[in-house]
Amino acid sequence: MTAGEETNSETEQSMISTQKVILFVIFSVVVFAAVGLYGQIGAVVDALASIPWWWVIPAMMALSFLNYIIRYVKWQYFLNQIDVHLSHKDSFSVFLAGFTLTTTPGKIGEAIKGYFIRDIDGTPIAKTVPVVVSERVTDLLALVVLAMLGFGIGVNTGDQLLTVLMLGGVVFIAAIVLSQKTFYQKILKRFTSIGPMKRFQDSIDDIENTMTQTLSPKPLVLSTIISIPGWFIECLELWLLLSLLTGPELPSLAIPSLILLLQATFVHATASIIGAVSFLPGGVGTYEFTSIALITFLLGIPAYLASAATILIRVVTLWFSVIVGFVALGSVTRSTRKRRTTSELSDSS
Repeated sequence: MTAGEETNSETEQSMISTQKVILFVIFSVVVFAAVGLYGQIGAVVDALASIPWWWVIPAMMALSFLNYIIRYVKWQYFLNQIDVHLSHKDSFSVFLAGFTLTTTPGKIGEAIKGYFIRDIDGTPIAKTVPVVVSERVTDLLALVVLAMLGFGIGVNTGDQLLTVLMLGGVVFIAAIVLSQKTFYQKILKRFTSIGPMKRFQDSIDDIENTMTQTLSPKPLVLSTIISIPGWFIECLELWLLLSLLTGPELPSLAIPSLILLLQATFVHATASIIGAVSFLPGGVGTYEFTSIALITFLLGIPAYLASAATILIRVVTLWFSVIVGFVALGSVTRSTRKRRTTSELSDSS
């Protein structure tokens, strides 16, 4: 292994740290314990026990994975925009492996996908890492759209929508700024011309090309549209949970059930937005607080049921994605080692 490869390996290990994951697990357990205490642990446990786990959990995991597949379409679209062409096997594995760092603030740790792509085809990291920013921007815009639809049709009371619109406006303005060449040529280049930021100066052109090609009007609109059904699937999961917890009947096309779907959409989308912009690891704490507050005070559902639904939706969305990420990481790591071994044998022959 060369010195450069050793440095890259150390960088990847520092990003995917077992110690950091353990700390995040402890933090999450503390938050879940607080949620349980708020809803009264006994009542929360009874609510969770009332759910038919044998089919609900597999169904929710299947829905979550469908969300990943839809969002992978956007990932692949972004890569095509910047002329990075991987096989679907490699690209999907890299996309899922990024979920190992879903637990980082704003999920920005998913930038490690740039390192994986570099190892596969040599693409400069500065060219692919900005794709993660474009993913997050369009994810947030999709969630804002879902929150607006859920609020406007299913809730239509209170002033919570104003907060969502303000956050959405900030994200949209950020997207416009990041898509402008002027930002990189007149602002970022000057910013990276002094002090320790000089080391990033040579990468500005790659960053500029990626951001402008993925956040220009057409890609921005198209990728946001792709994101909407992906994130709506998670809203369906919360709808399923609330239906089971608040009544014996399954979700249906009856008007009350459809209204609950819209309410669940507003709750999950809004909690996800606030969790993301809080920049806490995985949004843990802010998502849970927002979800319980909205379910309890806006929908009038008892605190113990709101706590049970919030705990379970986080397990099958946040934590399931982390598990899937580590499985995919194993596949990416094996492929990388095999590729390096083949290259070394070829060089020595």
